Amino acid sequence: MKRLYKVILVNIIAVFAAMAIFAAPAFTQTIKWRLVSVWPAYSAIFQSQTRLVKSIYELSGGRMQISVHPAGELVPSLAVFDTVSKGAAEMGVDYANYWANKNSAFDLLGSFPLLLSQMDYLNWYYHAGGKELANELYGKFNMLYFVNGVTPVASGIRSGMPIRSLADLKGKKIRMSGKAAGYVLQKIGAVPVMTAPTEVKQALQTGAIDAVSFNTPSIDWSMGLGDLKYCIGSAWNQPSSSGGVIINKDAWNTLPPDLKKIIEVAISENNLNMSTLASWNALTYTPRFKEKGVVNSKFTEKDLKQIEEWTWEYVIEEAKKNPDYDKIVTSMVQYLKDYHDSRELEEPYAQGRNSITLPKLPHLK
Repeated sequence: MKRLYKVILVNIIAVFAAMAIFAAPAFTQTIKWRLVSVWPAYSAIFQSQTRLVKSIYELSGGRMQISVHPAGELVPSLAVFDTVSKGAAEMGVDYANYWANKNSAFDLLGSFPLLLSQMDYLNWYYHAGGKELANELYGKFNMLYFVNGVTPVASGIRSGMPIRSLADLKGKKIRMSGKAAGYVLQKIGAVPVMTAPTEVKQALQTGAIDAVSFNTPSIDWSMGLGDLKYCIGSAWNQPSSSGGVIINKDAWNTLPPDLKKIIEVAISENNLNMSTLASWNALTYTPRFKEKGVVNSKFTEKDLKQIEEWTWEYVIEEAKKNPDYDKIVTSMVQYLKDYHDSRELEEPYAQGRNSITLPKLPHLK
């Protein structure tokens, strides 16, 4: 009998040992990361990152725990890039235009005058080589890049004083991100001012800026722009705006394959949710601006043609100077050129617009 008990005990121990081996992933050590954001906590965009880390936590069964830090909590908005690049934080939420001083090609990946609409950007990123090109650029700085939400065309330029045409922008100090957009503003005779998201409201109050172009109605409202009485749009400088998740490569390489896949799937799902939410929220926030008595106006076709001419002028010159810029902008313009006939057939129900002209880039087919 003792021998039988001994055999049973040995078998029980063997079973539990096997269970421990096969169940090992469930008991692995919790991985803790920090996420730093360019967006303040009060911005409507901030909900995107809190939603994302919650999804990653749930999908990983609690193995992946990421703390979220809005702009200014650990680092200011414009320090997010370097913080993640160096590994001081493993993960970040960014807006690529803010890094154009590091490489002008970043100017193309956040928002860019007159190029890709919301759906165009998603098509280009997922199916026309955009993801690979973005990762090639961020990879030079020891990071991976994932699109985390693409908003539709922005509201336009908001101001406390009347702006009803391109000519009315002359002499105004305008908060607008992006080197190409800044080039166009200078051609108009306006003064481009790069103001971090956390500083926009104060800059308006102190007169450091006269007008601001930020994003969609819901995001503009969350940034405290509801009191600006005039808006001219829609935003030629932001036919879409892409927010990204950046991850330090060294941190990424420490993750097991299943957690890498969980992060990728969670970001893709978050991208779908936040991209559509950006459009849906317009139903709530457009009426709020109307109730405030905001006076809306539109740029004329003549104005847009002039803006297009100046934009392509900038694109061609920058492409000559920077091979990274040339590669990415050629890919985007090639997409627009290839999609031209299909979009024409889709009219008047197409999303986006066929450009009046396209820049004559040397590698365009």
